[in-house]
Amino acid sequence: MQAKDAAAAAWSYLETRAGRHGNDADAYFHMAVLNKENRDNHLKYARMAVLTGQATHEHVNELGLALLAHHKLDQALQQFDRAIQTQPAFGPAHLNRSAVLAKRGQYRQALAACDQALQFMPNDPSAWRNRGKLLDVLGRTRESIAANERAFALAPRDAPLTRKIAVQSVSQGEMVRAHAHYDAFQRILGKKVDLNV
Repeated sequence: MQAKDAAAAAWSYLETRAGRHGNDADAYFHMAVLNKENRDNHLKYARMAVLTGQATHEHVNELGLALLAHHKLDQALQQFDRAIQTQPAFGPAHLNRSAVLAKRGQYRQALAACDQALQFMPNDPSAWRNRGKLLDVLGRTRESIAANERAFALAPRDAPLTRKIAVQSVSQGEMVRAHAHYDAFQRILGKKVDLNV
């Protein structure tokens, strides 16, 4: 079965389930996830999942993501905070909260939220990557490099990340590290390219 057929079958199943049980938060949640490409439908089904009254922290977090996609930062932040209140150890809500705070320019608070996320998901490369970005924005380049290297160790095929480490290393005069990451960047791409520092 091809991916398109599988998605259509899943959609049909979820529609039937939601029609049979109008308060099926999981059905609406999965319908929201299947609709991430269509921001309006993503928001619609995420909101429906929460409105069932049976929403979990994951459902509330998904509504936050849908609101974030619509650039409704205050509302998204409220949903991420609500998810954290319900399940304090739910790392994705902390990470999403960090993203909202960063979009608002509140980088120190965003870093604190990112560090909270890392307590619960220490092996998540996206959390380490986000920490690296935040540290870089705050001018803490050496710490940013360390966070980016941790992310790269967890996601060793991430070409943009290893390129970022190479560029950061050049800015710090760490040429051995810069060359190592530049070489890794070229290996991942499978071709020779200029670093364009």
